[in-house]
Amino acid sequence: MKAATAVSNRFGGFANALSAVAASDLSAIQFIVRQGVSLRDISNKELEEEVYLAGTRNIMADVMKFVTRLANGGRDPDLEGEGDDKTADEGAEGNGD
Repeated sequence: MKAATAVSNRFGGFANALSAVAASDLSAIQFIVRQGVSLRDISNKELEEEVYLAGTRNIMADVMKFVTRLANGGRDPDLEGEGDDKTADEGAEGNGD
């Protein structure tokens, strides 16, 4: 929930976050990726460099999937109605702690 709130607040909603990712907005993608990666794992500067080196177009689909999950309560919307019992585990993803 922490990551979902941060992304929604930063962009004024998930649709705007998805639009920023679709536009290959480097700083937007860096911010969103940061929400899913613990500060213990990598510093902000290192993360920003890694996102840049990966190339926004190369990671765009994964970042959009992450935002879509955040907007869907941490669940994969493609699995809705298929008995996705991993909700509690998946909901903890992206807390950045």
